[in-house]
Amino acid sequence: MLAGVIRRLSNLTLIVSGVFLFAMMVHVTGDVVMKYALNKPIPGTLEIVSAYYMVAGVFLPIAAVELVRAQISVDVLYQYLPRAMQIFCMLLVLVGAFAVYAVLAYTSFGDAMRSWRIREVMMGNVLVSVWASRFVLPVSFALAAAVSLYQLVLFLTDAGARRELLSVVEPQEAN
Repeated sequence: MLAGVIRRLSNLTLIVSGVFLFAMMVHVTGDVVMKYALNKPIPGTLEIVSAYYMVAGVFLPIAAVELVRAQISVDVLYQYLPRAMQIFCMLLVLVGAFAVYAVLAYTSFGDAMRSWRIREVMMGNVLVSVWASRFVLPVSFALAAAVSLYQLVLFLTDAGARRELLSVVEPQEAN
């Protein structure tokens, strides 16, 4: 059940991220068209793109990437290590990932709350309220921490999951 909840939340953040990226594409395209066709760019485009679209597009998918183990990894030495050392390395990675994501979630939540209390804005051609975008980070990091903790528990309790996490995926050759 917990696995299903984590998977659905991760997929939801991936979809929301895609929606934000699509909105960014439409917004920026509209801004360029308005600027060059009517000499009237959309006010606040830079601020909205940098404070909302890019933050959501980059950070929301972290849990989904972590869930499928699709992050960047370098397995040059790992594949030649003895099995016991591979197990130790994977434990270290899973515990480290959980700890880092948990600290980032905690820290960014404090920052988001401060931003909310002062109703933070970004000044440019127009004032853009950005406090709401500050909550994307703690949500993203908390979900990534939950994914890492879930994978750690699976690693410790499920032999099949342990085999899958320890396997080294061979890179596909370019044709």
